[in-house]
Amino acid sequence: MQARLTGLNEKEILLYLGYRGQEYPEELKKQIKRCEAKVLAEASPRLVWRRMPVDGTDFLSLSLEGKDVGELFEGCCEAVVMAVTLGQGIDRLLVQKSVSNVADAVIMDACASAAIENVADNFEADLRREVEAEGAYLTDRFSPGYGDLPLDAQIKLCAALDTGRRIGLSLSPSLLLIPGKSVTAVLGISKKPKRRRERGCESCSLFYDCRYRKEGKNCHER
Repeated sequence: MQARLTGLNEKEILLYLGYRGQEYPEELKKQIKRCEAKVLAEASPRLVWRRMPVDGTDFLSLSLEGKDVGELFEGCCEAVVMAVTLGQGIDRLLVQKSVSNVADAVIMDACASAAIENVADNFEADLRREVEAEGAYLTDRFSPGYGDLPLDAQIKLCAALDTGRRIGLSLSPSLLLIPGKSVTAVLGISKKPKRRRERGCESCSLFYDCRYRKEGKNCHER
């Protein structure tokens, strides 16, 4: 299974930029399109993942904490650990633009956030088709730092996937993913269908206290 970046969702980009359905000028539309093209040109999406048996929330000697992840894996027979990244080129682009054109830098950051979500969504969709062809069912993906799954679970996931060697993805001392536009997550595989979880900040138990949301970001951005 390959990492796939198939396009950017303009509505999602506008959400990252703080727009909530209001009109925005034609000039901004042109600027977004220009920034989208730059991000797509610099992105080098990479993917690593593993599928393994699961016992509760314990798989591959990883014991994940939290009520939310316990509910996610309830009734599951297998777990999937995944990591995707857009690569260092995006980080360099954002640093360069933050010096030369701050407005472009903000829009490119939003475009890159939409891009990494697209890569993660595409992997989830591909895996879902594979699992359903086997007569099983895939849960939604769940990332460290979301809900009550501690951010330090990143350490376990990156180690299990050997992300540094395999896709050039590492962790800073403060547990931020490097490159910044990257996502790690877990998913469950069950023999019975499971109710899909609601997605988005509004469904998160940390909604009112989330420092990422207050910065105009979401919890998949590290």
